[in-house]
Amino acid sequence: MDRKREETPISLTEEILILQDIANRARERLIKVARTYPNIHLGSSLSTVEILTVLMFKAATRRNTDPLNKDWIILSKGHAAPAYYSLLVEKGIIAEEELYTIQDIKSRLQGHPEISIPEVDMSTGSLGQGLSFAIGIATGIKKLNGQGRVYVLMGDGEHDEGEVWEALTHAPIRQLDNLTVIVDMNGFQLDGKTEDIKPKEELLPKVYEAAGWRVLRADGHDILSLLFALEEAQKSKRPSVIFAKTIRGKGVPRIENTEIQKLL
Repeated sequence: MDRKREETPISLTEEILILQDIANRARERLIKVARTYPNIHLGSSLSTVEILTVLMFKAATRRNTDPLNKDWIILSKGHAAPAYYSLLVEKGIIAEEELYTIQDIKSRLQGHPEISIPEVDMSTGSLGQGLSFAIGIATGIKKLNGQGRVYVLMGDGEHDEGEVWEALTHAPIRQLDNLTVIVDMNGFQLDGKTEDIKPKEELLPKVYEAAGWRVLRADGHDILSLLFALEEAQKSKRPSVIFAKTIRGKGVPRIENTEIQKLL
């Protein structure tokens, strides 16, 4: 009886509810951790929770196979590591107690992810490098006839890095239909609001489209919207980019859409 229940396909509605529950727990856990370790990048981590949930629990499902046939997740926006760690708790990869050691000098869970942690595919922290790394991996997979896909989560402010512009013009030339980029459009970067520094909401989609990418948009906090966008990306015959509109600090009204770094 239990086996039959497990083998019965769940509906889309049920799947959305399951994924949203995962995201909600991860967000609540992340906020609790921030009360103990107030120096983590809370606002920019909270904006990624639903995106990472859909990537880690739905899109990139082949995680324990060989490099050619696994699905890679590159957290180019490395300072969102706390959100990634919280979701690794949901996957049973790390214990919840360990999450409360984040940034301790003796902890493996630092402010940016390292490949010593299971299911971390690239050590990141210096912004702008994730896309170049992903293009190399995606190229290797295609040349050797692998089945794996590569997903990259980037920030909107990260696009000020020159390496990103060099990389994004290269992926279409390589015909990397196994590469999907998700841009967390939370409207903030290190120096303030992106619209005050270098407006990106209208610029970036035009740049990617001109370079030859399939350009998609999604609500970065809506599970269904993200699922549909990723489904379209998987069908694409060229590299895809999803611009996911998000709220910095989502879930903590005091810091939502602000530059405030700490809960108190």
